[in-house]
Amino acid sequence: MARLIREAEVDALLTMDEAIAAVRELAKVQGEVGLQEEPRRRLRTSGAILSDLFAGHPALGLIGGKVYVVAKEGGVRFLVQVFSERDGRLLGLIEGNRLGQLRTGAASAVATDALANPDASRFGMVGAGYQAETQLEAIARVRRLKEAQVYARNRDRLEDFCRRMSERIGLDVTPAASLDEAVAGKDIVVTATSAHEPVLFGRQIEPGQHINAVGSNRLHERELDGPAVLRAAVVVVDSRPTAKAEAGDLTPLAARGEIDAEELPNLGEVVAGKRPGRRHPDDVTLFLSQGIAAWDLAVAAVVLRRAEAAGIGQEVDLLS
Repeated sequence: MARLIREAEVDALLTMDEAIAAVRELAKVQGEVGLQEEPRRRLRTSGAILSDLFAGHPALGLIGGKVYVVAKEGGVRFLVQVFSERDGRLLGLIEGNRLGQLRTGAASAVATDALANPDASRFGMVGAGYQAETQLEAIARVRRLKEAQVYARNRDRLEDFCRRMSERIGLDVTPAASLDEAVAGKDIVVTATSAHEPVLFGRQIEPGQHINAVGSNRLHERELDGPAVLRAAVVVVDSRPTAKAEAGDLTPLAARGEIDAEELPNLGEVVAGKRPGRRHPDDVTLFLSQGIAAWDLAVAAVVLRRAEAAGIGQEVDLLS
């Protein structure tokens, strides 16, 4: 029997701390033994885009991934499927909007913990949308933040975001008047936008900053300009195959031979100590995140385990 878990049940079953722990353990596995994965593929029709990405989680004996559709009318819907690697049984079907939001924030927290200066306490972010919420929430779990400032073009959305997040994390989150203000003097900078053109520029980067760029997952989209990427002493990706397929921030640099995605460390290698991260307090560090299915499997395993223990979710006789 497979377990069907709805969106509201995911929210009740998975905390941010658990998501961070799951992604951290997955990163160690990635660094020590590697992962098998299939980067995102997309099918476009006149009315929608269907995407899928798959991976295995060798430590847990799981294989599966995520399918989602973006429709012109109706928004975005995600479905995570989890199978047993041993016998192929379908173990779970999980509505994946909240799951994906949590795992993306968790990955940034793991990267920040591995790459930011230990005393980093000033946070700046560009973007106030759905993914931005868990970026701030997760990073506040791994660094003791004393300042948080956010910039977005839509002022009403920005002010509402700051009010909600101030209540959620117990810190006064303030709206920035400009992009420059959101970045200046910050120890940790996040870009979580749907921008097609850069929103963070090399001229804005300051010594010692750690940057998480999480909004772009298409080769024609960039959140950072070339000089911003090249300012980084170390550029870390979630996976090299995914970076080559999707990291638009790297595309023009790779075309000019200024960077080689094949040589970049993945997050697991840094977490496991196989590749160096930050070497000096003044280093600029960058995590370019497109998102990998193994993160979904890692947090889905927690949800399934807790759902089974609590008797939550609907058991369905499917592919048994």
